[in-house]
Amino acid sequence: MGLTIIAFLIMGSEGAIEHWSKLYMQDIVQISSEKISGFGFVSFSVMMTLGRFFGDMVSRRFGSISIIMGGCLISFFGFLGILNSQLIITVIGFGFVGFGFSVIIPELFRLAGKTKGVSPAEGISFVAGFGYLGFLISPPFLGFLSKIESLKLSFTALLIATLLALVIAIFISKRFKK
Repeated sequence: MGLTIIAFLIMGSEGAIEHWSKLYMQDIVQISSEKISGFGFVSFSVMMTLGRFFGDMVSRRFGSISIIMGGCLISFFGFLGILNSQLIITVIGFGFVGFGFSVIIPELFRLAGKTKGVSPAEGISFVAGFGYLGFLISPPFLGFLSKIESLKLSFTALLIATLLALVIAIFISKRFKK
């Protein structure tokens, strides 16, 4: 169950960044240029791609659960940078979030495939299904939060979701060894 909640939170955050990063740059960071306002998402995407390329190599050394916890921690600091709302720091923050998130979902799938008492296909499909549900639900939910307050509140919610994913990973770490 813990793996599915982490997948829901992390993929939900990925979906929210995909949908809201440009508007965050325009409304909160006050970037008026269309060209520059997309840099947050570009930074996120580039770092996510790099992390995915090198994630397996790092995972073999440290183990899946350590990688998930480390990814959550890196992403937490990335969200702090995003919430700083200064152009360079925000763009770097989006990069940190992308790099941190890059390894989490593949490692969740790996662990889901090894869960005792569940076939690999069932475990992976269950985690993937909840992850995609989060990916689809979070953008409208964050839009709702932004109507209540601002996109800063929405991205604060993403920071809290990342912390919650970290806490869950720590809690379930005893079940998964390297």
